[in-house]
Amino acid sequence: MRPPRVALLLVPLTIGSVGRAAPPIRCPSGTVAVAAGMFPVGTTRAQDYDLDEQPRRMIMLTRAYCIDRTEVTVREYERCSAASACVTRKPFFAGDELPMTNVSWHDARAACAFRGGRLPTEVEWEHAARGHDDRLYPWGSWRPDCPYADLWGETWGNCSGYGPSPVGSSPKGASPCGALDMAGNVLEWVDDEWDGRSWAEVPQIDPHRKNPKALKHGVRGGSWDYDVVHSLRVSDRDGYPSDLRDATLGFRCAFEPLP
Repeated sequence: MRPPRVALLLVPLTIGSVGRAAPPIRCPSGTVAVAAGMFPVGTTRAQDYDLDEQPRRMIMLTRAYCIDRTEVTVREYERCSAASACVTRKPFFAGDELPMTNVSWHDARAACAFRGGRLPTEVEWEHAARGHDDRLYPWGSWRPDCPYADLWGETWGNCSGYGPSPVGSSPKGASPCGALDMAGNVLEWVDDEWDGRSWAEVPQIDPHRKNPKALKHGVRGGSWDYDVVHSLRVSDRDGYPSDLRDATLGFRCAFEPLP
């Protein structure tokens, strides 16, 4: 039997490695690797955005992880439904390669568990979207338009018709780790209980507001009906009722690296 395909990422030298590179991160097929390390979350008051994004802070993730290259598709979710591991949901937009929509936080969590994964934490999601710098969007700091993300334009004309695009349709919008559609297309559930307080309240090392019984959980990334300037930024945060199902809501999964 052929071994599974893996995604590899060479990570920077670690402290004390004396010139020796850390071993590569091996990830399941269809995912990309994200190295551990220190990186920023949030934004600055000078940028005058939402208070729940402030202050900009440096956060440490102590373990590498893998994250889906694209949002979970209708086809992938239906495999979970067929195995009776997920509640069957009819997506708002039909099409095997469209992102799955009409899923609650509970639905998304079950679908990730079926694949041996989990929802990413809010900080893992932001790190995968922005990398180690202060970019505004996954691709950089220039304004989004249709080659970079599926969104509503400044004149309220959308990129590819009403609703989301097939996953991976905007390769120019790739994040530093190679993840696609992290701005626009569909909003994505994260594992954390929603907390609208500032980043000042978050521990600096491996933060995770884990509460499966929470009434609201975090969403990130903007969607196909979001505006081009504010809500597609990597630092933009929001929280929705955990049982909400909506035409703009989807998800992607995170995984532990392969041995």
